Amino acid sequence: MIKKELIKNIASELEIDICRITDGGGLKKYRKILEQRKKTGLWPQAFTEEDIDKLCNPSLHFEGLKSIIVIAINYHNNSKQINKCLSNYVTQKDYHIYLKEVMEIMVKKIKAKIKKDFNYKIFVDNAPFLEKALAERAGAGFIAKNSLLINPDFGSYIFLGEIFTDLEIEKDKALDLDCGECTICLENCAGNALTAPYQLEADKCIAYLTQKKGIIPLAERKKMGGHIWGCDICQIICPYNKNTSKSSKKELQYFERGIEYFLKIDRNNPPEELKNTAIFWRGSRILIRNALITAANLQKEEYFDLIKTKLNDNSSLIRYYAVWSLSEIDYQKSLSILKKHLLKEKNKEVKQVIKNIL
Repeated sequence: MIKKELIKNIASELEIDICRITDGGGLKKYRKILEQRKKTGLWPQAFTEEDIDKLCNPSLHFEGLKSIIVIAINYHNNSKQINKCLSNYVTQKDYHIYLKEVMEIMVKKIKAKIKKDFNYKIFVDNAPFLEKALAERAGAGFIAKNSLLINPDFGSYIFLGEIFTDLEIEKDKALDLDCGECTICLENCAGNALTAPYQLEADKCIAYLTQKKGIIPLAERKKMGGHIWGCDICQIICPYNKNTSKSSKKELQYFERGIEYFLKIDRNNPPEELKNTAIFWRGSRILIRNALITAANLQKEEYFDLIKTKLNDNSSLIRYYAVWSLSEIDYQKSLSILKKHLLKEKNKEVKQVIKNIL
């Protein structure tokens, strides 16, 4: 059996903040929770796997699984702003790519150290198993009442990655920690998505709404407030995140951009820096849509003329939200513009929203 300190020393050399080892056994505790939620209609949820077996049996994702190396890397940028446009996890480099690269180097170093080849598979949000539950069992942190993994040293601002392997490695134990009596996240969730301790109703979560496709109902648009992508309110107010250290990694520095940046995106030629982030997977159209919603919610009159140009976009979705955004920012000023646009608009949904406004 390989000593876990050998693995952790290599992780430390690579400036990996947390490294813990667990086995590939089933996640019995969370299977029971999911089965109960399925009975009450709280499962499945948005962006989740429906098959509970896949979620709770890590061994289904790797033949001959004996050990799971769980790593976590701090991405905290020390920002205390609750109403930033982008979530803290929007870093200069897509964290999926960053973690995979680090773990590939880690595997090479392990092979060199033990002088032995072995089978492995790397995961970063790319397989339907409960990675936070695995991290909890490995002792990388504990799952909090806001459903996020919290580490006592780094809080919840951590990216998770896993190496599944057929190596037999000494295992770690879970931490004996929890949230105690604290319910500050439940009391302050702007989307009212934390409906009970440890229970997130994803379709109510602002972070989910910013990733939702298509036309968003008016009430959900209003709920989005100033959020273009993601929401960190339950993390910013969490006591475990008050005194955590800032990430020193250049690639994981915050991608700090505002409404104007996204309104000016050329969809045919989006900026390379944006394409390198973890939020580009939805494409620029959704980001522009969200910027239009945010500008309206925050009454950003300085962007009125810029938003007006979006009436000429070839995407009916963007035209739809440009119409709505203009009317929300300055109703009187928008009337003559929308009347004129109605005469040439071909899309029935866009035409209907103009008629509703007029």
